[in-house]
Amino acid sequence: MKDLKLTSSNVNYIIQQLIALDLTTAKRITVKDWKAERSLSANAQQHLWYSEIAKELEDQTALDVKNWCKSNIGLSILYSSAKHGEKIIFLLDKLSYFKHSYESQMKLIQCLEVTSLFNTSESKVYMDRMIGYWNENNINISYRD
Repeated sequence: MKDLKLTSSNVNYIIQQLIALDLTTAKRITVKDWKAERSLSANAQQHLWYSEIAKELEDQTALDVKNWCKSNIGLSILYSSAKHGEKIIFLLDKLSYFKHSYESQMKLIQCLEVTSLFNTSESKVYMDRMIGYWNENNINISYRD
């Protein structure tokens, strides 16, 4: 069973889902406060875009595009993050990240968590900025349902 958001209006539906479970094996149920999390579909969307952009660029791989986006779009979002901003600035400073060549930066960024640190709203900003940047550069990407 996927995560379900329990509210007063869907209790009966959730009870039906629980009744329908195969209980020949034990199940774990956890109830905790609901908070928005980045969805797997956002990750899938991003990776689809990395591949599409790489195909258009022809001389780049999806990983090359991902690394470029993490460095040039994602880092600025993390700088503004209340949770991760100070840490990422400290880390990049200690690595002398911006003093390295482009090639070295791309190798370093591959080792750093960037997009995986985003909350839901930061992930949306990242994706919107990707759309803006790449569409301005004649590579049309858009959200897919």
